[in-house]
Amino acid sequence: MQLSHDFEEIGGVAVSAGGVLVAVADHESAAAGCFGYTNVEITVHTGAEGDEIASLRLHDLSLDEMAFAPSGETLAIVARRGIGGFGGPAATLALLDPRTGASHAFDIEPPSGYGGLRLSVAKTAVVVGVFPDGKVFLRKLPSGEPLATFSDPSFTAMALSEDGSTLALGTKDGRIRLRGLPDGRVVGELASPSGAPKSLRFRGERIISEVEGGQIWGVPVSGAPPVRLGQVRPGARFVGVASDGQVVDVLRKEEVATVAQGPRSFTLPRSYPLHADVVAALSPEGDRVVAARSSRVFLRRPGDLTADGITLGPHLAIPAFGVGPLADGAVLLGARWDDGTARIWNVRTGQPIVLENGPLPRLSSLAIHEKGAVATVDQGGTAILWDRQGTTLKPRHALRTNSPATVVTFDGSGDRILVGTRRGEMVIAESSTGKTRRVVRTGSKPVLSIKMMGEKTAWVEVAWDREWNQMLMVDLETGKQKPDEEKGTIGLLGGDPNAPTESWGTAKPRLRLDCWDAVCRLSEEDASRGGDSIRLLARFGVLDRPGAVFVMTDDGRVDTLGTTSADFFTCREDGKTYPLAHCPDAIAAPGLLGRALDTACAQGAAFCPR
Repeated sequence: MQLSHDFEEIGGVAVSAGGVLVAVADHESAAAGCFGYTNVEITVHTGAEGDEIASLRLHDLSLDEMAFAPSGETLAIVARRGIGGFGGPAATLALLDPRTGASHAFDIEPPSGYGGLRLSVAKTAVVVGVFPDGKVFLRKLPSGEPLATFSDPSFTAMALSEDGSTLALGTKDGRIRLRGLPDGRVVGELASPSGAPKSLRFRGERIISEVEGGQIWGVPVSGAPPVRLGQVRPGARFVGVASDGQVVDVLRKEEVATVAQGPRSFTLPRSYPLHADVVAALSPEGDRVVAARSSRVFLRRPGDLTADGITLGPHLAIPAFGVGPLADGAVLLGARWDDGTARIWNVRTGQPIVLENGPLPRLSSLAIHEKGAVATVDQGGTAILWDRQGTTLKPRHALRTNSPATVVTFDGSGDRILVGTRRGEMVIAESSTGKTRRVVRTGSKPVLSIKMMGEKTAWVEVAWDREWNQMLMVDLETGKQKPDEEKGTIGLLGGDPNAPTESWGTAKPRLRLDCWDAVCRLSEEDASRGGDSIRLLARFGVLDRPGAVFVMTDDGRVDTLGTTSADFFTCREDGKTYPLAHCPDAIAAPGLLGRALDTACAQGAAFCPR
């Protein structure tokens, strides 16, 4: 289910058992005079159709957390006003009945400084934690009547058992204390492996504990030895543990946002703004996950955290990219993974592009120009420009830099190659000779990325400090920085009126190659087809494991390009999910994309090699 609604900036989501209900918190910016503030509007939707059934608006507050009671009869929300808000800090606990729309709101003690609020909801009670103050407030459901308060600066996390009979409290000394409710007496104490818990949640007869470093443990309430369940990806936020025991987390890296379940992931479609954060929640039983970014919401079963049955590559260092068809008909797929593994494939034939003496080494940067040239930076900082001869790369030039190279790219024409270095220089060299034409100094910090903006302008990202990077716009002709603005310019509506044109319906078919994250789409655009001018020929992209890639035609046939990729695909048969190898009819021999292109060429497409 994809939920379409007029959201502005989604700040949180929640999902009830079985995905029956989905709650969305939308932050709306507002102003009063010279003061800005934020309202949060909570809407509850049916998981099946996405229909809105209840809503609640909180003025001048921002969401911290929200969660459904296990059966969905109550939605609990904690929100607060920031230090600079009207009237100073404040915090609210709101209880919403999705069936009737009735709600109750209660003032609660706000966290000090830049602390936060935590929430845990059971059938009969809700507990709000104020951290790092170490204060925990227990209230009855659905009335909100106060039941108990616990205060200890050593508290780091808390959770309620599903029936509301037990409260678990994590402490700084690496313990999990169990208190019976409603009297609050201590009924047990458990060890939290690897340190103080960052978050706790009950799942049946064990407590799921997240600790520093991203380790996730299952701690049996019986006192039996704890079991390590998995690891959160570096930089990701822990969402929960799915019903199959896999760790679910959410990560935004650059412009790409993914929700992962163990080794499998789902990439949220591109949204604006490009750096919008991503939020996700898991249903109480672990069978449904809801994820949102910017203004779009998606509900899936954790087992369906794939795109069209293909497990895509969550460990890409950069998005996969495609180039072609080239003069010899090749369509290249380039990818680089977090561990430095790099691969180039001709997905038309299913053959890898390799060096004369073996596969590509581990790289810190990889670029391919649409004319077919390849540039790399190895992990030692050496930048090399390569010529492709069939399936083999042969060195054309080693590019000279004053310090180890960090990143490489081509300009739009392919005549120049741009190399960033660790000492804050961008070297502009001729692709044909390797001769340095200009060295642009961007400071003393490493160059992290270079992206072309038009034919003669480059965006250069430079490390600035531990938290921030600096973006510079550089004119490649002069080497000077350009202001990031276009004051006084007038753009041509509809393009250059003097450019040559072809009458509608007579232009030859052409290819469109669009890539995003782990998948590229190869389409044929044919104006003679009128309104249905674009036809998808195939998709190709990257799987979980470094070096594993695929091609899939529009009729669902899959080519795993001679790799072990088939081990990571899944197919559906008789309502069950199997490894792709179980469904051999879905797999074609290498060259599947080539046959699709041959068919398009037979129809006279303009991209065909001569």
